[in-house]
Amino acid sequence: MAGSRAASARESGQIREEAALSVTARAPRTSLAGAEDRRARPRTSFEAGCTVRCSAQAPGSAGCAAVRLPSVSNIDVIKELTRLWNEGDDDGVLALYAEDAVHQTGPHWPEQATYRGRDEIRASMAEWQEMWETTSVEIHSLEEVGDDKVVAVGAWRMRGRASGIDGGMPIFILFTVRDGKVARLEWHSDRDSAVAAAG
Repeated sequence: MAGSRAASARESGQIREEAALSVTARAPRTSLAGAEDRRARPRTSFEAGCTVRCSAQAPGSAGCAAVRLPSVSNIDVIKELTRLWNEGDDDGVLALYAEDAVHQTGPHWPEQATYRGRDEIRASMAEWQEMWETTSVEIHSLEEVGDDKVVAVGAWRMRGRASGIDGGMPIFILFTVRDGKVARLEWHSDRDSAVAAAG
């Protein structure tokens, strides 16, 4: 039984690997990933985005006004998510997801799936990474739609673990960002459908 489950999981992974490697991304090969030299990768961070408040007052003081620093944009959240993924920082990636986040694969995927919460998202990340010897994400454009949506257009770059073949796959993802965390990630087959889904 365990052997047949392992075989079916392997076949499923090989099907996804073959499907992904059959699509060649038509975008430039410059990458946020900097796979050959990770130190060359542009950096983003949350240094500028928080509100500092006093938690206690000295006796007789008039109080403490909030110190407002520039807020982190939804686009900054997605840039940081990309950076952490490309560095292989799974814990950092998951920390940028809301606890009740939802990850929805696209209708063009060989397998339809919805992952709910960080535990299921972590398991799906591990399954994805198991299929590939290397993966990185390139972001070609990030477009804010409304107050809480970001459409990302880019490409996966990967090397198949079973095949050893380098490949690429265009990506079109609709992110919903809530309070500086990814609340929902939806895969789409093209930019227009991602923008339309944003409403």
